[in-house]
Order: sequence, then structure tokens, then C-alpha cells
Amino acid sequence: MTKKGLLFCNSLDSRDIHFDYCIRHKEATCCVDYSRWNDYLENDYAVGKHLFVQEKKGEKKKYLIITDSSKRVDLKTLKDELSCRKLEFVSPSVMEKLINATPGNVSIFNMMYDYNKEIELIIDEELLEVDYIAFHPLYNGMSIFLPPKECFKFLDSIGRDAKVMPIKAMDQEKVLIKNN
Repeated sequence: MTKKGLLFCNSLDSRDIHFDYCIRHKEATCCVDYSRWNDYLENDYAVGKHLFVQEKKGEKKKYLIITDSSKRVDLKTLKDELSCRKLEFVSPSVMEKLINATPGNVSIFNMMYDYNKEIELIIDEELLEVDYIAFHPLYNGMSIFLPPKECFKFLDSIGRDAKVMPIKAMDQEKVLIKNN
């Protein structure tokens, strides 16, 4: 799988999409602790967290939500802001079919597999305030760190766009109640 990640990194380079770091690490099934890289990345980066959700009923519109890994997204508020029905996570089989990914291995780059453009990409505006965003290059045992503008160059290269909007975090009080 490392080869798949490296081949994808090469494809970014051939599209003139620049990233500054590519790091191999243990395969991650959720957002990992990247603080060990603060020595050379300093603190101005974010780890992209990807939530692949759909409406529970009705049209079942699909959304790929990207925010900082530390943010606990309030899906109820997001539902209202997107003017859609209650949101639920997409099943692994639908994920595989639509974006060629499995849980824990989703990144912005999987949008290139959404051939029918069924997924609306939503990016948290706070995520764009950092110098670098970390994403998996189609393999969750590697992470690349690229400037936000390069994310948009990638999307442009595949004929996609993104809606940039504020994404509200879940209130700490709700988090404590939910965990009990």
C-alpha cells in the first residue's frame, strides 16, 4: 500500500500540486496524534478529519465534511446549516463504491473517484487558516502536508469545487452528556 501512496504523491507532483512533507507512519484508522512532528512543522498545521455522511431519509444527499481532527462536529447544527435532513454516516460498502475508500482511509483525494459527482465537499473555513493541512495520500499509512491553496489546485485538476463554511463544534456540555 505504501507504493499506492507514493504513486499518488508522484501524480500530485505531475499535476504541479506541491506538498512540503510526506511522512510514513503506522496505518491509522482514525485521526492520529501528529504532535510528535511539531519540531519541524512548528505548530501551524492541522490534521484533516473527514466525515462522510448522508441524509438519513429522502434524497440521501451525500457530503464529505473536512475539518480539523480535534473538532467534534455538531451534526445537528450542520444539518440545519446545509438545509438537509438528519445526517448519518455512510456505510462502508457505499464508501467503497463511491470513493474507493474504507473507514479510516478517506481523504480529500478520494473525491477523484466520485465520477458522478454525487458528493458535496464541505471544508471548514477554520481549516484554511493554517500553513499546512495533513491528508492521507490514498493510503492511511502515510500523510502529506500541503498548503490549503494546493488542496484547491487538486480539486480544480479533477473538476471539483468545495463549499467553504464555518463548521460548528459540539458544545463541551453536550460532549460530556453524550459520553456518559
